Amino acid sequence: MLQPLINLLWTLSVGFSIFAIGTPATHADFLPEQAPPVVPGAQLPGPEAGAGPARDFSARIYREAIYSAGMDTGSLPGGGSFSCASAVCFVLNRVLGSPKVSPYLSELEQWLEANGKRIADMRQLQPGDIILSPHSLTVAGQAGIIGRSISSYPDFEIYANWAQNHLFVPSWSLRKWKQYFETRLGLDVVFFRVIRSPEKEQGEPRESLDCRRRPLFGLLPPSSGR
Repeated sequence: MLQPLINLLWTLSVGFSIFAIGTPATHADFLPEQAPPVVPGAQLPGPEAGAGPARDFSARIYREAIYSAGMDTGSLPGGGSFSCASAVCFVLNRVLGSPKVSPYLSELEQWLEANGKRIADMRQLQPGDIILSPHSLTVAGQAGIIGRSISSYPDFEIYANWAQNHLFVPSWSLRKWKQYFETRLGLDVVFFRVIRSPEKEQGEPRESLDCRRRPLFGLLPPSSGR
């Protein structure tokens, strides 16, 4: 009684195996679209709004800061230890093209006064704005780029040169920056939002770093919370 059933199951099993072997695997004819690089905590800005010489460049500056994070500042003017303005200007020149922004703190401040506007209220800051603590007669200043908001204080990450390892990283927070440079060292803390002036519009922007490589966050040490 069972033999016909066993024969039937065996026949079906053999037939299925032949069908499976003779059926080619299906392969996609295209590669899946890759998502934007994943940077811990960083939110890549969307398409920038507005047009014309008076538009806000902060979103592009922030995007370039994300993709520049992890770069070695040892070859920039200042040799890494004093390359704060050089690192910021490297990012600005990638976004804005020519004429180049000079990689020295006092000249960067003059350029920002001429090509940006001061932000007096910290609550109005946004990623891509520039933070500056100019030199005093005896103390070296620092420059950085405002990153993502990390609290409603308000507080933000700051991308800046880290002299300990000569890397451009989001190693400062706005709160720690003000505590160190303003309270401890007695330096001013000023903020700028870059707006291209009409006479600068002849400059052609360079190729963005995000067209050539992913962020180097895999090389970064854990944030020190500064």
